[in-house]
Amino acid sequence: MGLAMKNSLDLLTTVLPTWSGRHGTHYVCYNADGKVHRGIPYNANDPKVVTKQLELMLEDGITLVVGTWQGIYATACNSNAILLSSLCTQLGMQFCLLLDPWCAKLSASGANTNYTVNVETSVAAASTQKILEASSYIPEHIILDFDTGANLSQLDAKFPGISFGAQGSVFSWIDIPTVTDSAQRNAAAAANLKSQHSNPSMVFASYWASFNDSGMPLPQGVSSMAAFQAAGEQRDYNQSVWSPNPKNCRILESFGGQLQLQTMQTINPATKIIMQGTWNDYDEQSSGPREKVLAEENGINWSAL
Repeated sequence: MGLAMKNSLDLLTTVLPTWSGRHGTHYVCYNADGKVHRGIPYNANDPKVVTKQLELMLEDGITLVVGTWQGIYATACNSNAILLSSLCTQLGMQFCLLLDPWCAKLSASGANTNYTVNVETSVAAASTQKILEASSYIPEHIILDFDTGANLSQLDAKFPGISFGAQGSVFSWIDIPTVTDSAQRNAAAAANLKSQHSNPSMVFASYWASFNDSGMPLPQGVSSMAAFQAAGEQRDYNQSVWSPNPKNCRILESFGGQLQLQTMQTINPATKIIMQGTWNDYDEQSSGPREKVLAEENGINWSAL
């Protein structure tokens, strides 16, 4: 007897049968920035590509996209967020911004440490306000903050009607402990998620199928994709992609789908929103990424769109 294929939402509701919230996915908006990224097979800011990404999400039971955003001074990333917001509106999906640490570091004069002011400037920009006012923006009117260092209370006061939600309390994120044995590492990561998900202020819970950020681009410190390609596209798989300062890579094995089940089971079924981590983070290879898995299953030729 054959098994019926399940999309991510089917699996989630099987694991959490009493949950009735929204199903979303985390999405990185910076893949078109010209920096070294792992094996991205398309122009990340091509509207045809982003439309196909959203269509695949809908087929996977996803109706909400949380875009990791580096602010208005990361121009390619900002363009992607604007495009995502517009297409989510067209397709009847919801959208939410997540502040990347670089949103707090970048300003008109380059990188500086006025973190709260830098975030305030990016959020106050006309293009950002258009995103926040779009019908696609989540009705909770939350902007998520991934440990930017900005003062969220000050930002709450500056933007009435918008609340800024911190990692660990309003939304969860996977933590990869420094444990040698991979099964123990997975168990510890799931236990950490369970702790985050027990927070009564949690709005966005998350689940994860895998994680692997090994592969520091060589030569050490290379930043542009053009320079990386010219140097022969070599990587050091003993170090994390997030260099130039070498640091140990972080790996969570799938164990044939067990990690995804483990992390789903940490979620309180009363949680409003459950997020897939992640859709298109090819550098951290979180959950495949999910886009890569579905593109392979559906035989998508990105260059032919």
